[in-house]
Amino acid sequence: MAKKLMIMPSGRSRYVKDENMNLIYKFLLVIGTIMVLNNWYMYGFMYGLKLVLMILFGLFVTREMEILFYSHDKNIDRATAKELIQKSYYKMTALIFILLIPIGTPLWLTGVGAVLATLLGKLLFGGFHHMVFHSSLVGYIFLTEGWVNLVSGVKFTTSFDNYLLNLIFNNDFFNNTLYIGRLLGEKIPLFNVETYQTALSNSSGIPYSLEAVMLGFVPGITVSGLLLLGMLLFLMIKKAVNYIVPVSMILSFIVTALLVGKFDLDFVMYQLFSGMFLFVVVFISTDPITTPVPSSGKIIFGVIAGALTMLIRNGVRYEEGVAFGVLFMMMLTPMLNAMLKKKPVKKAPKAKVGA
Repeated sequence: MAKKLMIMPSGRSRYVKDENMNLIYKFLLVIGTIMVLNNWYMYGFMYGLKLVLMILFGLFVTREMEILFYSHDKNIDRATAKELIQKSYYKMTALIFILLIPIGTPLWLTGVGAVLATLLGKLLFGGFHHMVFHSSLVGYIFLTEGWVNLVSGVKFTTSFDNYLLNLIFNNDFFNNTLYIGRLLGEKIPLFNVETYQTALSNSSGIPYSLEAVMLGFVPGITVSGLLLLGMLLFLMIKKAVNYIVPVSMILSFIVTALLVGKFDLDFVMYQLFSGMFLFVVVFISTDPITTPVPSSGKIIFGVIAGALTMLIRNGVRYEEGVAFGVLFMMMLTPMLNAMLKKKPVKKAPKAKVGA
């Protein structure tokens, strides 16, 4: 019954395959696990635990939001709604959103962001197959721009859940005895959450070594860029994603960084592996629903989004310019699809025999 109730797919839905989406979801789970361990290593046990709680809560809220919406919108029971949302890929929405936002974000605000991402980014447009903007980026923008003082970084902001975590886990046993860095010879966490500097805090300089940035052991980086590039290559080989947008976006970013950095290769590589640029390239710019269908449209999307990312980073000092660059091009995607759509060739009528 749920299949009959499924919202009429858009023309782009034929590019969405369950096996590809499942592969991408598994990669997101791997990245989430690595980020939990990385936060534990860089900042301490309770910061890794906080990310686990955010992931679980984000998945729960996103799932319940979609079930509630479809139950009321289509007047169906909960069991049917649960079956219906499987084609909505709510787990990917939740995971991408959670992995983008800072871990200092209160849990209640994480839930608010998950609701906004799901409702305003997906459901009100008609569901996954009709999204105009990627739902995870919608939630990210709402949180980072709407609650600036509460979504600011690693340091726990004032909230009851953060207070409890700090009260229970901020002690010698968890900070030192259970510190995962001891396995690598570290006695205390690498960074102090009160005084750390993100990789892009000073966009005109290079505050950390390029090696540390590429491996992802620096504040302000989603995950290792080397790992992300490896995943992207694997997804392209498996044809789980279309290569045109991510490749054109990376090349455009590099060319723009060369010009901005006056052909300083270290600056280019530092910018490329910093922030959440590569994460967005791999898991958002490859989305078949919110990016253009024609190949020429994909190239335009990638070139402009990559250049905008670099220009915003170094023009207005907004670290994660990639969010605005990609959202801007998603806004233009319907226009690109309409302008660049191949028109069917009209066949000339056959001449009648003996005419």
